[in-house]
Amino acid sequence: MSETTNDVNIRNVCRYIFMLNAKIDHLAEFKTELGTLSREQLYIVEMISEEPGLTQKTIIGRLNKEQTSVSRAVQTLVDQGYIAKRRNENDMRASHLEMTDAGSEALAELEPSICELSENVVEELNDEEKRTLMDTLRKIQVQ
Repeated sequence: MSETTNDVNIRNVCRYIFMLNAKIDHLAEFKTELGTLSREQLYIVEMISEEPGLTQKTIIGRLNKEQTSVSRAVQTLVDQGYIAKRRNENDMRASHLEMTDAGSEALAELEPSICELSENVVEELNDEEKRTLMDTLRKIQVQ
């Protein structure tokens, strides 16, 4: 394969990733009694739900986002009542993030919508294609 053909294929992969990302952004806005969650806010809430006590620093690393962006998202989630901050007694600069009862209830109510969004994104794929996609996405994420 020539270098030019390889470059075109890589650009196409990047273009399709971008288009998939845009499709998900368009579909992923979740409304609850507490407020509307963006996709990024939903990811943050899900991470905190799965691992209570996470710090913003951990979330910044996992999302590979700027500190200010994550700080704004976390503060919005606190203001809307999804999560609460608990100061680290050993390091006053750090806060541990935990779900509120209302946030946990809202996340549970959103579960069917989240599953529906996921199904809509991959509805044209058979089971083997879905497995291959997941394996590929895991490889990309690890890098």
